[in-house]
Amino acid sequence: MRLRAALSVALVGLSLAVVVPTATAVPDPPSHEGAGVPQPTIALPPEGTYGHPLWDSWFDLGEYGYEEQEYFVSGTATAGAATAPYTTRIIVFRPTAASGQFNGTVLLDWVNVTAQFENAVDSIEAHEFLLREGYAWVHVSAQVAGLDTPLVPNPLVPKKWDPARYAAINHPGDQYAFDMFSQIAKAVKDGGLAGPDPMGSLDVDYVLAAGQSQSASKLTEYVNSHQETADVIDGFLIHGTFGGDGPAASDVPVIHLESDADVALGATPHDNIALWEVAGAAHSDYWIGYHSVFGNGPRSQLHAAKVSRAEKERISIEAGNYGEQVHPLLAACTLAGAAMPMHYVTSSAIAHLDKWVRGGATPDSGVKINTDRLGSVLAGQFGNTQGGIRLAPMEVPVASYQSTVCQLGGKTIPFSEVQLLAMYGSHQSYYAKFKAAVAQNVTDGWLLPDDATDLLKRACDSRNRFGTPQATAVSYCLGYAPTLG
Repeated sequence: MRLRAALSVALVGLSLAVVVPTATAVPDPPSHEGAGVPQPTIALPPEGTYGHPLWDSWFDLGEYGYEEQEYFVSGTATAGAATAPYTTRIIVFRPTAASGQFNGTVLLDWVNVTAQFENAVDSIEAHEFLLREGYAWVHVSAQVAGLDTPLVPNPLVPKKWDPARYAAINHPGDQYAFDMFSQIAKAVKDGGLAGPDPMGSLDVDYVLAAGQSQSASKLTEYVNSHQETADVIDGFLIHGTFGGDGPAASDVPVIHLESDADVALGATPHDNIALWEVAGAAHSDYWIGYHSVFGNGPRSQLHAAKVSRAEKERISIEAGNYGEQVHPLLAACTLAGAAMPMHYVTSSAIAHLDKWVRGGATPDSGVKINTDRLGSVLAGQFGNTQGGIRLAPMEVPVASYQSTVCQLGGKTIPFSEVQLLAMYGSHQSYYAKFKAAVAQNVTDGWLLPDDATDLLKRACDSRNRFGTPQATAVSYCLGYAPTLG
């Protein structure tokens, strides 16, 4: 734990020492050290057949001042009165020591295994924010289904994908996943019992945990039944509980983040738990789907070379479509479809959570999404959701966000040029309204300033939807980058 030193200046005269007081910085609160959690053993995996991990970065991290390393984590895990040996794996994505970017916080992503392979949803959602703000993040293989499927020929689990590399993997069952997760958090903070330090030479202050959907349910169970005893994780992002109420209580900060498909009548904010329900967002969205298909897909299935930063950012521009551009994947529910940009709110949630665990203010909870007595989401104009946290694309829409169709996905139906001109009169009028909504989102805390800039650029570039070619320069949305004013 790094403490900010108090500063003083001593002026010494011939016979009198004069101390000039200065402001003393308030130290950050101590992190949760997990005194009773065993430290596991850390080892490097063999090269295997392909020489790289399954689900490693598909773009060149070095161009961002980052590096990655896969580790095997081994130990003895406890579930109730039972114990079992285990070996699982983690992939650590961290700023290089030379870059000096590390902000002291590590995000553990309990990766989702609903599809019977691993999907690091929150790391995908927030990766641009994590990179620009100097976070480290860890892909944690916490559950059996993400590592091996003995009865199913699944090429997208490590034991099948590269048997030579992952021969040592041995998961004793999901009942042990909670203690395994605690031990991984302990190793990230303090290093392993033996073997290399998974954080290299970086000095870790705080460890956050995140998980989406099925992983959110696991983290809810962790907070309810394991956090108090383990006492090693400093805060949680529990994202998309799919109708679950979230944790009953917590002794550390929790942000419970939900889409339209996830809302539950019983979910409420309470002590140490902030509730964010984002209107128009689906359980799985376009940002995740597009990056999975055009980023992770070629790397994991074809062993394609990592792409450059420029190519990665081109793909992310496409993936960030909020419906301002027409694209066939906007209708591809589950694969992509739902384009309300939840990735911005995920990033903001992590930023707020990090400040909160460091002693900052408790973030506000948003307005709940409107539902009927049975919990069904109520739709308003254009079929878009009523209530909830309303990002600018919902307040000043260019599309209908059919967020609760297809269960896990959704569809986005862009308005026609005729509709847009009838609604706003011109692109300039649309942009002015959108810009005001973006500024309010920043004020309310749902949107970070850097993401507001990105969103405004997209809105500016949507002028082709109003009959003005993008190549045509417009003065009213030039210079939006420095401020929102």
